[in-house]
Amino acid sequence: MGKRVSLVDGDGPLGGLCILRGCMPSKTVLRSAEVAHLARTAGDVGVTVSGVAPDVAAVIARKRRIIEGFADYRVGGIKEFPLFRGQPTFTGPHELAIGPDTIRASKFVLSTGSVVNLPDIPGLREAGYVTSDDVLELEKPPRSFITLGGGPTACELSQYLRRMDCDVTMVQRSPTILSSEDPDVGEALGSALEDDGIQLHTATVVKRVEADGGRKRVIAQRGPHEMAFEADEIFLALGRRPNVDGLGLERAGVRSDARGVKVNEYLETTNPDICAAGDVTGSYELVHVAVYEGQLAAHNAFDKDKRRSQYDLQHARAVFTDPQVAIAGKTERQLSELGISYSSSAFPFDDLGKAISANLTQGFIKVMAGKDGVILGVTIVGAEAADLIHEAIALLYFKANVRDVLEMPHLHPTLSEIITYPAEELCERLEGEARVLVCP
Repeated sequence: MGKRVSLVDGDGPLGGLCILRGCMPSKTVLRSAEVAHLARTAGDVGVTVSGVAPDVAAVIARKRRIIEGFADYRVGGIKEFPLFRGQPTFTGPHELAIGPDTIRASKFVLSTGSVVNLPDIPGLREAGYVTSDDVLELEKPPRSFITLGGGPTACELSQYLRRMDCDVTMVQRSPTILSSEDPDVGEALGSALEDDGIQLHTATVVKRVEADGGRKRVIAQRGPHEMAFEADEIFLALGRRPNVDGLGLERAGVRSDARGVKVNEYLETTNPDICAAGDVTGSYELVHVAVYEGQLAAHNAFDKDKRRSQYDLQHARAVFTDPQVAIAGKTERQLSELGISYSSSAFPFDDLGKAISANLTQGFIKVMAGKDGVILGVTIVGAEAADLIHEAIALLYFKANVRDVLEMPHLHPTLSEIITYPAEELCERLEGEARVLVCP
């Protein structure tokens, strides 16, 4: 756009959360855990494997090598711009101080991300804990963990630790893990985690934490019953919060609260010359959403033809457990809350030829469609769900009908053809309703 741009970042390593402590390192170690699991279960497909022993130090060393390459590439791009390092603090609506330096600009974009949320649980600070940042660096993890939380990070890294031969107990307040999704999603993934040997306790509220002779104890309550869990370490995975500390937003006329920086549909803050993008807005903690918002914020900052933010497709998401979880479009919960009429059909992986032959039978696919057959949402819990969901994203993008799915060729035998089965059932329902209308 022909503008002059400067970047400001803190004193820590450059590269961003995704590369350094999020998406890429976690998926790297999850692959190691998956290979260990495949080796252990090779007998299920007639292959004898013995002496499987994860070398966690080697897993972490591999992760560091890979992430270093990603980070070096990203840092090279960052350093093409004037770069200011240190804590940034607004001193006015158009002025930012970084140590002895001051930057004045016509426009700013806040993209400071998020940090681990530390809840006010009595005794937690005193007893100590590890976060996802720490888990990704543990070369010699303790023998046992209690995971507090049931979101994507809690599920992914708890399964990683379990497959690295750690004992893991998960404690989740909601009735199911992944509580923001439809209940059947959390139930299916919960069963898979329990099959891995994870002790899962849902609908369980943490009351306090105690330290006892090198061990850690979590006191919780489920209904009228108090329960105690003991382990060597606590894995704190109760979400993240927007990173706004020390920014001096009030001096810039920017409103924020515990949920993040306030933005309108154009991603403008209460100071129209300052936009915000990514986790700092507290909306969707997804990398592709942050990229989308960053581009949109830059456009809206300088172009008179402003564009509204649209998240219906952008909110597609995945959890990289085994089985994976992936969702695009609306969920059943969202459709019900919005009062949208829909029909739903599900099909299990354990009835799909390729899944049976590949021993990948956990999970299901679910398709939601309107009364006219237009696809409203797709949920997948199963093998390679994070890749399979892209067909659903394309169908939603083009506002496709379930009839279109049956018109499209799907190779056999493949995992991707699983979407044809709920589509076929929904088509049959639509045709049945049409016949009823014609011949009352």
